Amino acid sequence: MSTTKIVSDIKIIPSNVNNIYSFLSDFRKIAKVFELASENPEVQAKIEEQTNKKMNFKDQIEHWEATEDNCSFVIKGFGEAGLQFVEKEENKSLKLTGYGRSPFEFYFWIQLIEEGANETKIRLTVHAELNAMMKMMLKKKLEKGIDQLAEGMTQIPYQNLENIE
Repeated sequence: MSTTKIVSDIKIIPSNVNNIYSFLSDFRKIAKVFELASENPEVQAKIEEQTNKKMNFKDQIEHWEATEDNCSFVIKGFGEAGLQFVEKEENKSLKLTGYGRSPFEFYFWIQLIEEGANETKIRLTVHAELNAMMKMMLKKKLEKGIDQLAEGMTQIPYQNLENIE
């Protein structure tokens, strides 16, 4: 096994670092957005309008359970997954790892840098313990996925989610 490091491009989020950190650092808030979107077509339509992407939360993620610091869920076609925070540095970084079942050990870092009142840079980094075969099979998919996730994070309307409970 060797550590594979994958780093996203740096992206710009048009939002205040406090709003971004507040939302991303609490899995209950993220769970609430999934719950609202899957139960309410108006909420889903608003998210799709703001992200310019068609999403069907009910058909992608099920059985989401969350506390502030960990979550577990089922991704249709993939299986059970989970995340937990191992370190939080307010308005600067979030470090996560797998929680529950995971096919390999990994660490996931979200780095935030405030550039202005409503502009924050974000970069995602994954450190994954992969054997040679898994690295060959997964590295390109992980690289593509981490960049898509970083891009998706720029589309979240953080300022509209600051009071979500």
